[in-house]
Amino acid sequence: MEQDKTRGREFFPNLEAARGVAALMVALFHIGLTRYADAFGHEHELIIRTRGSGWGDVGARILGNGPGAVIFFFVLSGFVLTKVLESGSANVRDNAWQFLSSRVFRIYPGVVSTLIVFTFIYFVFGSLIHSPEQFSPVSLFLNALLIRPNIDPVMWSLQLEMIGSVMILGLYYAWLRYGKPAIFLPYFVLLALSFTAVWNHLIGSPNSFGQIYAFVSGMAAYIYGRQIVSNLRRPLLWLGVVIVGFAITRPIVGWSSYWTILLETIFGGSIVALLAFGGFRTPAGRLFSIARFFGKISFSFYLLHPIVLMYQKLFNAPVTEAVARSIHPLAICAILFAASVCFTTLLALAQYKLIELPFIKLGRGFVKLRGMRTARAIR
Repeated sequence: MEQDKTRGREFFPNLEAARGVAALMVALFHIGLTRYADAFGHEHELIIRTRGSGWGDVGARILGNGPGAVIFFFVLSGFVLTKVLESGSANVRDNAWQFLSSRVFRIYPGVVSTLIVFTFIYFVFGSLIHSPEQFSPVSLFLNALLIRPNIDPVMWSLQLEMIGSVMILGLYYAWLRYGKPAIFLPYFVLLALSFTAVWNHLIGSPNSFGQIYAFVSGMAAYIYGRQIVSNLRRPLLWLGVVIVGFAITRPIVGWSSYWTILLETIFGGSIVALLAFGGFRTPAGRLFSIARFFGKISFSFYLLHPIVLMYQKLFNAPVTEAVARSIHPLAICAILFAASVCFTTLLALAQYKLIELPFIKLGRGFVKLRGMRTARAIR
């Protein structure tokens, strides 16, 4: 199968906006974990996560479906990284080197920068999420390598991202040689394994290694999505259907279920394919521009927003008092969400401009330099 260089260089603003929305969903999920005590001393979270909660809480939990948003990130990564491989060098060894080195320059600088911020906050203000032992030199080193991602609780997903990147590289070249079986056979094998506890616990907390098949779903969305979407009569209608499907999966199937993850992966892959290949015009308007902005800084925003988790215990008493004064928990949640987004956006924008962009540029220069040296060696 031949590589299509032009197709590999396409840019999809709708997907960038979708990434921004997913990042905000994760932020709302974090804020929804804030606890307060009712008049009887029973503790609750701002967004109730039990059966029998009201429609408002169900709606808030759908909007703050952080776990589902992370699955969407995995699917989107599978899509984008397959596109990157398709636009790379025709030489397998060079393309693999470019791909993997670019992933290192893309992910690890942000990880190290975020750990520096978390460490600064701990040593200066004494704030942390788990225990002081996690800030020992050995622990910091292992966290920086994503071997033990326990200082910033969202970094487990980057650990899976790096493993998934290597998997995507192998599956892509297997697909070039063997076609569909190289994508769908591993997908179904990984899907079957995801229903086993041993496989899910493979890299430790939060015991979600089984979600790795979501990357393969993203690969399939890129490789086969264009042809499938082009045969749909009303792609906008289908987009609405799959978005609704993604939104209602957890309330209907279960907030924590292997089947939920499977359905969200399928709906997520469909959303990505439809947004990319549905032929929709790029929407004009401030809301879309805001979504794209958060899509641009989503990596740093995602990494840095857990800072609010360091201070959630400090919020408990004021939130309890506010609820006692008849202020609805969801109204409090909305206020804290807006404040946390403003705070995190400033940090994320600084990290995006000072760390992400320079190291992405450095990575490209590194790859180009190696390519020049290789060319000279051949001569």
